[in-house]
Amino acid sequence: MSVAVRPAAREDIDGVCELLHSHMSAKVSTERWRRLLDYPWRPIDAGRGCVAVDGDRVVGFLGLVYADRPIGGRIERFCNICAWYLLREYRGRGVGGEMQRASIADERLNYTLVTATAATDRAFRGCGFQVLDDERYILRRREQSAARLEWLEGPDTIEPHLGPNERTILQDHRDCKLRHMLFRADGRSCFMIVQPRKQGDDVNYHQVMYLTDPGFLAAHGQAIADTALEPGKAVLAIDRRFVPEPMPWEREPLRQPRLFRAPRLDPATVDHLYNEIVLLDLKLP
Repeated sequence: MSVAVRPAAREDIDGVCELLHSHMSAKVSTERWRRLLDYPWRPIDAGRGCVAVDGDRVVGFLGLVYADRPIGGRIERFCNICAWYLLREYRGRGVGGEMQRASIADERLNYTLVTATAATDRAFRGCGFQVLDDERYILRRREQSAARLEWLEGPDTIEPHLGPNERTILQDHRDCKLRHMLFRADGRSCFMIVQPRKQGDDVNYHQVMYLTDPGFLAAHGQAIADTALEPGKAVLAIDRRFVPEPMPWEREPLRQPRLFRAPRLDPATVDHLYNEIVLLDLKLP
């Protein structure tokens, strides 16, 4: 077996999708896997990840989802690492390590890994990745609460009230299974995107994926939960870095820490959009 590792090209898309559907997860259709390689916000000069090929056959893939985003007055390129898979008969020969090294070689990029396993955690921490978050806050709706905020929901409803950058974010994620909400209080507003998903004992987690005003969340987090969550088993889940100060809220450890390598950025500026989670409609662990 002679294996070559190289950047994924457009002509590799079908082979990659078949590999991932047949061997990584048949629950994700080939058309859904395709979204990792062709997505609306992909920069024109960005790649699609890395493939390992044996002749004309794709035997491995490591996905990279790119996005150019304004941070602190400059454009930063983010790269979400995802869908790392290599056929079993090719493992143990250094091919996986070669794929990994090739994928994270560009020191200018801001890398995120939000769906790490224990194995990928060890592999990427050995390459300079650090913990982005290992814990999140949990806020539960109070049945008897007078705390309510002005609240708008839905892309069409809130888009006229957003600035240019937030409108771009909304449009890029309009077709994803996310909740787009705008809260107002005390002359301030906060645009928030959350992902509703059932976890554990049928608890409906509303995971905060993005927000514009962390201070607003710190001041009104409980009121947001009381306002926007449905009655019953529903919680608002907030990674700790999204809140600028320690809060006396319930905390929950993450099953697997989220990782990143972005030496120029404050971890609080690294959110959960523009990645495999929203493209594949997966649950954020």
